[in-house]
Amino acid sequence: MLLVKTHGSLNEIFAAQARPESFGSDAELRAFVRRVCDREAWTGGSDGIYFFDASTPDAQAWFFNPDGSSAELCGNGMRGLGRLILDQRGTDTEVVASGGRQYTIRRADSTPEGVRQVQLELPEISFAPAPAGPFDGYTAVTVPNPHVIAIVSSYSEPDLIEAGQRAADWFPEGANVSFLLPLDQSGDSAQDPGVFVRTFERGAGLTPSCGSGVVASRAAYSRVTGLDPRARVVVRNAGGVAAATIRVRDGAWLPVLEGNATVVYRAEAGHDGSQAADLAWDAAENNAYATLDQHNTDYLKSAGVTTARP
Repeated sequence: MLLVKTHGSLNEIFAAQARPESFGSDAELRAFVRRVCDREAWTGGSDGIYFFDASTPDAQAWFFNPDGSSAELCGNGMRGLGRLILDQRGTDTEVVASGGRQYTIRRADSTPEGVRQVQLELPEISFAPAPAGPFDGYTAVTVPNPHVIAIVSSYSEPDLIEAGQRAADWFPEGANVSFLLPLDQSGDSAQDPGVFVRTFERGAGLTPSCGSGVVASRAAYSRVTGLDPRARVVVRNAGGVAAATIRVRDGAWLPVLEGNATVVYRAEAGHDGSQAADLAWDAAENNAYATLDQHNTDYLKSAGVTTARP
């Protein structure tokens, strides 16, 4: 099967052109996911995988975490998957059905560094009270996967890791945990507020970026501070830069995420997770992103944000 490694803000997600039922059993499917997502594997691993079928008018997709568990959404993965489907079909807008919901992906302008970008429109988000205990004061957001967000005055990575590890004890289905740090400057435009967001993802741990974490944090930022949800906010992660806005329609909050959708390489994999062909690396895309990534790293360093990438 075709296996494409993509990334959104260095959150690496595979797109595999196959349906889950093409595997002999559920156990074989989950073994495949664990094998190709393993950082010691021939693939170099990833933070998850989307299986997809683009043979229908609305493409179908199914997401799995690296540990083999399923999830409703991976925002950064949907960016990469959506870009692949746009390229396959030669269109500017596509709709992908995943987890019982629909996601609209549109082409967006490339960055000055030449990095390809897309705009992802997500379904309505919802808020809920965070449980007491260690998550008292957090904002709970469903995107549709569950998130809890804390707006912090200084960023501590060890504190985020501890909170992320404790989430399984307080949320029956687990939850992604994010820290949001407001920044003094946006870096790209003085008109756009800037924030730093880092997420500890259920089933994956600390990753360079989390797309649904970006929009959940963007929503929480307005919920807590009163910032107009329609305002464009530049969101910096350890792995890159994105932008998030929220459309307000009849009281519903509908987030929009814009950012890179980069192809790292293309490959062929067997249903047992074995390598079936050499990796075809996309040097131009990887080099363009490396330049953007360095600009972001330099900015975070100048803003006093200390973070590491897994």
